[in-house]
Amino acid sequence: MTSAQGATHGLPCRNCGALAPGRYCAECGQETKVSLPTARQFMREATGRLVDWDGRLWRTLFALAFRPGALTLAYLAGRRRHYVRPARLFLAMSLILFAVIRLEIGTADTGSLLIVDSGDKTASAGTKAEEGENAREPPAVVRKYAGIDWFTLTIDDELNLGVRGTDSVVLRGLRARFDRFNRFSTSEKSERLVDGALRYGSYLLFLLLPVFAALQYVAYAGRGGRYPGRPRLYAEHLVYGAHLHTFAFLALIVAIVVPVPAVRWVLFACVIVYVARARRNVYGGNALGGAGRVALVGAVYLVALLAGVVGLMMASIVLR
Repeated sequence: MTSAQGATHGLPCRNCGALAPGRYCAECGQETKVSLPTARQFMREATGRLVDWDGRLWRTLFALAFRPGALTLAYLAGRRRHYVRPARLFLAMSLILFAVIRLEIGTADTGSLLIVDSGDKTASAGTKAEEGENAREPPAVVRKYAGIDWFTLTIDDELNLGVRGTDSVVLRGLRARFDRFNRFSTSEKSERLVDGALRYGSYLLFLLLPVFAALQYVAYAGRGGRYPGRPRLYAEHLVYGAHLHTFAFLALIVAIVVPVPAVRWVLFACVIVYVARARRNVYGGNALGGAGRVALVGAVYLVALLAGVVGLMMASIVLR
């Protein structure tokens, strides 16, 4: 086959073997011009799989930070070419958040991050000094960290974990794990819990996103005739939740990088204003009804978050 015939009829694709006369194969999408990438192309391809490190990234971050709800509205309207997709943006920002947290506490003493101050040690120390050397050391203060009728998780001021409830194979296994964990010193326990939280925290955020979307779906169910443009499908609430979480991650990153109390208070206020404006721009409706829905979703979501934190504690012990 001559070069002219190859240009007319196409050469076989290196990937699937189909004839590919253009720049890309119509069957599998691979480019027809195959060559080794330069160092710059290689790095761009490596990072581009996570986020698009080109104009789309900065355009997306600007819209995310200063135009509440704009990314969600653009995505739902089908304008997706110029912005990073919400799932990819959520994943990338959550990874950056936990990387920043690891760098922040990398030089800190992680063994002291979770020391529980019961408020009783100072008083007991003073009492012991007054009563003499024969004074008995007070028992650790036990708190009911989380529990229902058939399952109760407890923790004391030395981070000793206990579990009570209906006897079962699972409960016996947890007790055995907790007994091994309780043999460590308090600083070692704190270090293990912090390490587990950082290791599994990104998974927790990923699992909580569908929960948030489900809460939004329930909160805004019905009344489709009055607000025809309001998101109705679960996937639409999922997109909104991804953008809202990503902004929260961005605010947390700034708060960690700039450890100034005034800046953190400003960021906290900005998050509240951002949530209100994003909800209004995406869902519409009156302010009072929107505030009620935000409060309801926020309260239930907070319970889910606390349950997730307890799950992180369990995972950091059970999965090690």
